[in-house]
Amino acid sequence: SLFEQDLGDQFKIDASTQGLQKVNLRCGADSMRIELKTEEDFDGVMYTRGSYYKQTKPCFVKPERAGRTLEMKFNLDQCQTVNNGEVYSNIVVVQHDPDIVTPGDAAFAVECDFRKPRGVTVSSEIQARESEEETPTPSSRITLTSPDPSANTQTPNEHNSVHSASGTVTFVPSRFRNASHQLPGQRVRGTVETVQIPQHTTQQQHHDQDHDEL
Repeated sequence: SLFEQDLGDQFKIDASTQGLQKVNLRCGADSMRIELKTEEDFDGVMYTRGSYYKQTKPCFVKPERAGRTLEMKFNLDQCQTVNNGEVYSNIVVVQHDPDIVTPGDAAFAVECDFRKPRGVTVSSEIQARESEEETPTPSSRITLTSPDPSANTQTPNEHNSVHSASGTVTFVPSRFRNASHQLPGQRVRGTVETVQIPQHTTQQQHHDQDHDEL
């Protein structure tokens, strides 16, 4: 009878970076390129959300041989990429088991933002015109999210996000895990592991502090 129940609200797969070394996003003039690097040989699949069942390139890729890198590249009008005012976004799922999403899998919201104004040239008549030589330089963002398609990913978690003013950005889990060992003044935006302090511990600390003051 358990399997006959609707487990949609009871069973959720949280975001994870298990086995991942880094994820790189490169925003081109008309494409996105995502490179995955793992700690061990990867025999799973990587695909944009909504492309799993078709399992066709460029929206679905799998290793041709054992290795620790996997790359996918698709045009900005492919693979269910959403264009919202020159901000192109998609969700890429990293699935360790080729057949099913399991705990330990990850998904990344990738974003290429072309809203940055183009360069302008001022003519002798003091009239600004768009420079034909210059092209917009996109900013880029990667946000860790849940691989569970039923999860609410409408609001990105800024704590799991890395952003670059250039067209290339890299999400490195180990960098965030070691954030406490940063150099003075160095700031890293994002984390992939949240340490929650139990409420009773926090209360005990306040109690001890009050006791010391007494």
